[in-house]
This record gives sequence, C-alpha cells and structure tokens, in this order.
Amino acid sequence: MAAATGSAKELTLDDVFPTDRVLDVQITVAEKDWDKIRHQARNFISALHEDRKTAPIDGPYEYVTADVTIDGVKFEKVGLRKKGFIGSQSTSRPSLKIKLNHTNKKAKIGGLTNLTMNNNKQDSTIVSQVMGYALFNAAGSPAPRTAFAKVTVNGKNHGVYTHVETVRKTVLKRGFGNDDGTLYEGTVVDFYNGWEGSFERKTGDDKAGRAHIRKLIELSEGDSVTEEAIGELVDLDSFYRFWAMEGLLGFWDGYSGNANNFFAYLNPKTNKFHFMPWGADSLFKKRSMLNFDFRAPLSVKTKGRIAYHLYQTEAGRDRYRKTLHGLLKEHWNEEELLAECDRIEALIEPHLNREQSRFSRSLRGTREFIRERREDLMDETGEAMPRWTKTPKAPPVIAEIGNVKAKFSGEWMEESPREQTNLGKA
Repeated sequence: MAAATGSAKELTLDDVFPTDRVLDVQITVAEKDWDKIRHQARNFISALHEDRKTAPIDGPYEYVTADVTIDGVKFEKVGLRKKGFIGSQSTSRPSLKIKLNHTNKKAKIGGLTNLTMNNNKQDSTIVSQVMGYALFNAAGSPAPRTAFAKVTVNGKNHGVYTHVETVRKTVLKRGFGNDDGTLYEGTVVDFYNGWEGSFERKTGDDKAGRAHIRKLIELSEGDSVTEEAIGELVDLDSFYRFWAMEGLLGFWDGYSGNANNFFAYLNPKTNKFHFMPWGADSLFKKRSMLNFDFRAPLSVKTKGRIAYHLYQTEAGRDRYRKTLHGLLKEHWNEEELLAECDRIEALIEPHLNREQSRFSRSLRGTREFIRERREDLMDETGEAMPRWTKTPKAPPVIAEIGNVKAKFSGEWMEESPREQTNLGKA
C-alpha cells in the first residue's frame, strides 16, 4: 500500500502498473530546481573514466524536493532527480527518478520507494520497454513491470513516459521467490580481469557477491571455457532464456549485444547468477546501432563475455538454438504482437507531446520487424546456428590526460533531437 500525505486512497503495485490506461503523473517543483536537474548531465569522460574499473562512478544527478500526484494520490516532499546514462539524457524532458520516502520514510507503494520514469528518447516507437519486458516475463525470464504515464511538470505536458519497476525486492520476490540474495547492476561492464569492482551492488551481501564475480572473471579469462564450468557459476536454464530473448528481440544495447543494461542476481536457492534485462529501450532492430559488424549473425549476439564463451561450444550453440526456436514457437505470435502495437498506439497517441511526433512513423518499423523476424531467424538457424568467433573487447575506459575545448559533430543512424552535451575533460 502507499503511504501518501493527505489522501484517503492508497495505491498498490497493480494500481501503478496498469496495462489498459495511461497513468496521470503530475509533478510540482520549484522552477529553479527544475532547471537545475534538467541541465545536470553526464559526459563520456566522467562516465567512462578508468576509475570505474575499481568502483562505479558517482552519478552527477542530485535530488530536489517536489510534490508528485499519481492518479489523484498526492505524495508531498518527494525526492526528484534526473536519470540516464549518455544516450537518454535530455534537457527538455529528462528521464526521472522519484524517491517517495525522501522525507516521509514510510512513503512507498507496495514495497517500492523509488519510481522510474523513462523518457523513451532512444526509442521513438515508445513500445520497446513495455512489449519487451512483457515478453521476458512471459518466457519465465524475470523482468520489471511497466506502464505508460503522461507526465506533467508544473502544468506543462511532457508527453508519454514509460514507468518501469525499479529492480529491487519486488522484482526479485516475484521472479525468484526470494529477495535476500545479492543483486548487481552492470552498465558497460563485463567479467574481465581487474573489473570486479565495476559491478554496482544494489542489495544483499557484497562479500559473497564479489567472491562470485571473481570466480566468474577467473573462469572467463581462460581460452577454452566449457559450458559445464560456466554452469557451476551461472544458472544455465535462466541464462539461455535471457540470452535467446535478447537475440529474438534484437536487443542491441543489452548484455549480449553490448555488455550493458543488465542485472546479475546471486540467487540463494541456486548459489548462481541469474541475469535480468534493464534499459530495454533499444529493441526491435535487426542490426546494432553501435559499430555493427555486418558479417555478424542476426540471430545471436555475443559481445557479453558469458554469451561469447558459451557460443564457442557446440553444446552452447545447440542449446541456444533450441531455446530460440522454443521462444519463437511459444511466445512470438505475430498477430497478437501487431494487435498490441495497434492497441498501444490508440492508447497513448492522445497524450504525446510535440517532441514525440515521430511515434507513428517509427512504430511502422517495429511492425515490420515483427512480421519479418521469424523468417529472418529461421533462414539463419534452420539447420544449425551460424559460426561466429569474433572475440569481444573489454569495456571502454577513458584516461584523463588534460583539458581541451572543442566542437564535435556526428551523424546518428536515426534522427535524434539536437541537445547540448558537456563532453568534459579529455
């Protein structure tokens, strides 16, 4: 239940993750504080600094005090801050974190004390997170719940956001039946020597979790890593479902696609890592938007080190193929997925703002992906998985060597609203 100030109604998790309506989220905040958080920013230099190998880099975002009303239920003096790594940053309609218990320590909704509102800047279709996480959950690969939310700030419509369940105890309890294991978030990190400190602990015993990470790093440093050896540290049934779903959905910025946007949960029931998706606003694309090698298969991604090692084994390729084909058979219903696109379009279109004008046009690409995905994958994997041996690279780091002022220009593979970005020191 929600602990809200001055309201007779209490909210449950089901109330804030509806599938049949758009949440009404109204934020009231001092204009100077809104300007402050809008213009806070990460830059490549600080976000990818070499120090992140030993510990996660502190974020640049600070909480301000605000009032938030969710479907008529008011929460006073919550914490409000910007969120996002690099690509999702925006000064006009930023992604937001809402800390319900910022001042009232009892304020929560069904165990959730933090709400995540993603601006969908990287996903002009606006459907990736809602449809993608639903498919993960349907396949038995634990993922957050989602809802659409119309967000207004001081009376101004900021359009449709995706309300994503913060991955903490509510997700763990629902997905694994327990919530007392150790949870880590991975942001452009992987199991490489010297990187054990880069995984950000969110809950649980860090000592046990780091020891498990070290074991997985030690194993991954080998040349010929067996599926059996990985299975001692990673729950293979869980991982293959997670990995194959990333492949099916074309998740180019996830663990297997970019060693990014994932959680690893050391489940006390198995004493093994179970992987979960995060930041799923880059789905339904045949090819990666990041330095894609056009020789690479469409059906599988192996930039994540665990995925790479498994794929180099015959058993791993066979098991991935069987899992992928099972997902296609059981969960990839083109008629239902296309109907869901139509339903979402009708649901959210009245609430969009002008920065989301590409929505309907972009959604056509998702529909095309859905129609063509089965044939694309079966053409490539009908007899066997294609061989792919390209070795993934360690996560990028940037060493600080001095100060520089410069102007940069670039070309995106998709149109993107122009925004100023602080590149910092180089």
